[in-house]
Amino acid sequence: MTRRATWAYALCALTLAVCYLLFPAAGLLCYVGLVVSTLAAIGFGIRTHRPRRRLPWLFWAGGSLGLAAGTAAAVVQTDVLHSDRFPSVVDAISLGCTFPLLLLSLLMLSRSGAANRDWATVIDSLIFTAGAGLLAWVYLIDPYLSEPGLNAAQKAVSIAYPLCDVMLLAIMARMVLAARRSWAVALLLSSGAVLLVSDVVFSLRRLNGDWGLGSIVDVGWIVFFVAGGLAALHPSMAELSEPRVIGSTQVKPRRAVLGVASLVAPGILFAEAQSGPVPNGTVIAVGSAALVGLSLGRGALAARSAAHTLARERALRRACEALLSATEVAAVEAVVRRAVGSLLRPGTAHRTVLRVGSAGRDAVMSMQYVAKLPPGSARELDGFELALYCPLSVGGVRLGELWVAAGERALVTLQESVRVLAGQAASMLDHIALNREITRRDSEAYFRTLVLNAADVILIVGDDDRVTYASPSARPLFGADVVGARLAGLLVAADTVRRADGTTAEVEVTVRDLTGEPTVAGRVLTIHDVTDRRRLERELLDRAYLDPLTGLGNRLRFHDRVQSAEAAAVLIVDIDGFRTVNDTMGQEVGDELLRAFGERLVDVCPPAAVVARLGGDEFGVLLRRARVDEVEALAAHIVEEFRPPFLVGGSVVTAPPSIGVATTEDAADAAQLLSEADVALDSAKGTPQRWRRYESAMHAHTLRRMRLRTDLDQALATDAFVLHYQPIVDLATGRPHGFEALVRWQHPQLGLVPPPEFIEIAEECGLIVPLGDWVMRHAIAAAVNFRELYRHEAPTMSVNVSVRQFRSPGFVQRVLTELTQADLPAHALTVEITESLLLGDDEQIHADLAALRAAGVRVSIDDFGTGYSSLSYLHRVPVDALKLDKSFVDTIGSSRRQYDLVRGIVQLARTLDLEVVAEGIETEAHRQRLVDLRCAFGQGYLFTRPLPYAEALAWLQTPGLVEPAA
Repeated sequence: MTRRATWAYALCALTLAVCYLLFPAAGLLCYVGLVVSTLAAIGFGIRTHRPRRRLPWLFWAGGSLGLAAGTAAAVVQTDVLHSDRFPSVVDAISLGCTFPLLLLSLLMLSRSGAANRDWATVIDSLIFTAGAGLLAWVYLIDPYLSEPGLNAAQKAVSIAYPLCDVMLLAIMARMVLAARRSWAVALLLSSGAVLLVSDVVFSLRRLNGDWGLGSIVDVGWIVFFVAGGLAALHPSMAELSEPRVIGSTQVKPRRAVLGVASLVAPGILFAEAQSGPVPNGTVIAVGSAALVGLSLGRGALAARSAAHTLARERALRRACEALLSATEVAAVEAVVRRAVGSLLRPGTAHRTVLRVGSAGRDAVMSMQYVAKLPPGSARELDGFELALYCPLSVGGVRLGELWVAAGERALVTLQESVRVLAGQAASMLDHIALNREITRRDSEAYFRTLVLNAADVILIVGDDDRVTYASPSARPLFGADVVGARLAGLLVAADTVRRADGTTAEVEVTVRDLTGEPTVAGRVLTIHDVTDRRRLERELLDRAYLDPLTGLGNRLRFHDRVQSAEAAAVLIVDIDGFRTVNDTMGQEVGDELLRAFGERLVDVCPPAAVVARLGGDEFGVLLRRARVDEVEALAAHIVEEFRPPFLVGGSVVTAPPSIGVATTEDAADAAQLLSEADVALDSAKGTPQRWRRYESAMHAHTLRRMRLRTDLDQALATDAFVLHYQPIVDLATGRPHGFEALVRWQHPQLGLVPPPEFIEIAEECGLIVPLGDWVMRHAIAAAVNFRELYRHEAPTMSVNVSVRQFRSPGFVQRVLTELTQADLPAHALTVEITESLLLGDDEQIHADLAALRAAGVRVSIDDFGTGYSSLSYLHRVPVDALKLDKSFVDTIGSSRRQYDLVRGIVQLARTLDLEVVAEGIETEAHRQRLVDLRCAFGQGYLFTRPLPYAEALAWLQTPGLVEPAA
């Protein structure tokens, strides 16, 4: 449509111009038609091409209309009014409307395509304009000023026309240097040039008095109108105001033209000098000075431009150095962002987007409207009108694109720098892509090597369920080549494969469907042989449920069996005194005792029973679907079967059990059942029956035991213990021989707690050593007081020492220190130990006993004849006395055999030069029998019960009263 409109306008304008020149009578009508068609063409061009800035074209139309109006006014003045008035309304229209509008139009069009302040182009235009202005002054303006027939107004108007021509020439020169090359620019410059030439001719003819309408000047004006209309109709008219990238040739001054302009002043001077005097010497001098000043300014501008260029090159060099160290696309993008920011003025709003792999846009750098970009790009650059687009390419290969959005002027200053930066970024992106490709190929080779040498089997199975590829590791697993075999024949189950010899292997299989991958085209199976691992897992699982010492099930397995059992009964069996065996005879003997105990327990229990070691010296027995009477009978049977001792470590050791029994009749779940069995076990300890079945009343005993355990530590810190003293008397005379110190716990709420309730707890809590030291210290202090009050008899003090206390580091030294500090003779102290301490062949025990005896401390074996008795050790162990257990004294009068046994012990002691002290004498008959057997000393309720310190002192005051205790 634009092309047709252009041809129509050109044909119409040509017709009107020919008619205007050939038919003067119709000239006015043709002239008006030409003006109207030109204005219509400009309006049509603005509406059709929609330039970014319409105002310059509207000013051009206004200037054209002004020229037409001035021409019409001149016709009216000369042909209608027959007036030659000068100046007139024609000059007012030309100088007040036509020239200002045309100058503004060209000035705006010359600046709208590129918004940067190209001061070099401005100065170049001024140099050209100064030369042209000097010519105009000498040959056009000065003649008017020297014309005597013109008044001041006429001279001013006459001068104004050349000045307007000079300004028009300057703007056109700027447009030639700055505007992009296009048909619209060429037509506008042609229109302006024709107008300039016509106006100069018009001025010269007016100067000679030969001016009027209908001359050759009219042809120039016709060309002015037609060229302006054609420029508006051409599509390139919109490009004049579009943002654009300025090439290096567009900002380079035209040296030849500027050289000629610089030689205007010398040329005029030379011409006038040849014809005589120089009348315009002053003007020539001013013009020369102006040209020299502009040239100096051009040089200064070039220097500043060089400094700016150096700064940009420095920023680009830093960016290039940073790009060289980039190994990822993100790093390249970060460097480009920083570089763009450093190339702009500080605080300039901008946004930088670097895309890799995008294509389909222009292959050259250009300015783009953000609103016209694809939605994705427009969103990233939202908030800016324009964006500078720069493709990223290397060797013609598109790698991506760089977008920089900012103000138009900022984008223009970035053009050359961004082009260099984009080239460097593209090179680095290509380098990164090349490195990735090399890495990928190396990785492919690496993984190919891994596949060929991998222990795991890799199979590719096609759509027909047959193996199309098998890695070399498939043959060791399957025992044959499996390529072509059906997968169903290889996999017995999801985790089992069949070997060629018929055996199976346990595997883990991972499947990935890569049928869509042309290089694979199948399902990929990764098979890992886990046969050995699964076997090891089963072994570890068995070990996790087995006790390694006894081979029985452990607590975890026992708990699982209890949870799965219905109508069950649980027996928890504990070895009494096991800690003593372990401490005195060593851990190896203790482990041997545990194994023997477990074997005997399995033999005693029914075959269907589950026997397990729960930890330490504790065993568990589970009976399924057993009646209560059967469970109780089994508990009693176990007690009886464990009366015979064990032969371990070369010694005979008794291991009496304590048994706690609980059934599901009293428990809701497995945890409660085991808890109730533990409660029953605590209640069974120390009872003659040695086993107890759980009863709800046992909770009180358990709570009391827990309370004692909690309060025991605090009791030791607050000195809540007291000592009671049981006299040891001469059985023949009844006079006091000494005392045995017995500890009691004065609990603030529970009252006086006897030793059986807290001694074992102290052993379990590890407080037995500090408690024993406390007893030793206070017993020695009491002995000092007793000896001061009863100097004639000087009673001794016997103190019980536990196995753990005796074996504690520094025990002997602590005893000797206490004796020294209390000033008590060593022979006044008797340390009572148990037979269990003497088991085995512990050299340290023997050395400590010898050290005590060497210091003068007496050593006595307490409860002799019970527990781990072995008469053979008496000749090897350094002791001073034996304490005959109460169980022997109780039956001395009713059992002849027991009587003979006691007699043998007394005779053996006398042979070994050991004293004998009988415990638990409650009747006179017992005392008399012991006297007959020549047992020297005894203690028991026959004489008195254990007495507090004050009562013991009172008893000492009446030593002759030996009567049974009330």
